[in-house]
Amino acid sequence: MRNLTQYITLVSLLFLFSCSNDDGDGPQIDLSNVDPSIPSLIYPTNNLVCTNFNLEFDWSAASDGDNDSITYVIDIATNSNFSTIVFTTVTSETIRAFTLEKGTTYYWRVKARDSKGNESEYSPTQSFFTEPDAGVNTIPSTPGLISPSLGERVSGTMIALDWDASDVDQNALLYDLYFGDTNPPSLFVENIDVSSFDVTVSPDTVYYWRVVVKDSNQSAAISQVWNFRTE
Repeated sequence: MRNLTQYITLVSLLFLFSCSNDDGDGPQIDLSNVDPSIPSLIYPTNNLVCTNFNLEFDWSAASDGDNDSITYVIDIATNSNFSTIVFTTVTSETIRAFTLEKGTTYYWRVKARDSKGNESEYSPTQSFFTEPDAGVNTIPSTPGLISPSLGERVSGTMIALDWDASDVDQNALLYDLYFGDTNPPSLFVENIDVSSFDVTVSPDTVYYWRVVVKDSNQSAAISQVWNFRTE
């Protein structure tokens, strides 16, 4: 009889505790906050030549599924991997002006951050360059990509990338080659003084490439991104 009484008491206690969370006093599920969307870069456009050095940067507004307030982090660098960032700013606006150096290639990106501290991924990077002082130096011509041609299918494990550029001031030219299987391509080799470069490739892969030409006065021009596919 004593054992039966103990059993009834234990069952009653378990029942009380099992019901205690139904009245709203128990632990509640904390739903995770949604990250804001990725902004899109509007201006300066990719490969733009800028003559105005007090330049306004413009990007699209991000959205947030929780309706949190949003700020933006903008980074401006002089190299594509952003190891040399010259400006980084947090703002609630989708436009911001910066004073830039003349005759320089810049790269920029933006990400969104909500009031809970959640962040979007960075936008795809865009690059542009500023002209030097008028009448002092002429920017080299935009590099013309020659081979492989846009969309060409090629065979072999070693491919020669060929391009061409000129400079009316007859300045010595150096080239930065961007190459890889992602778009935009990453810096592959820099400050080379030839307009052809051999790269090793894998079969059945799409590769992207572009060239930046620089003269001895640090003026630069940047080509479009081309792609080719290996067989």
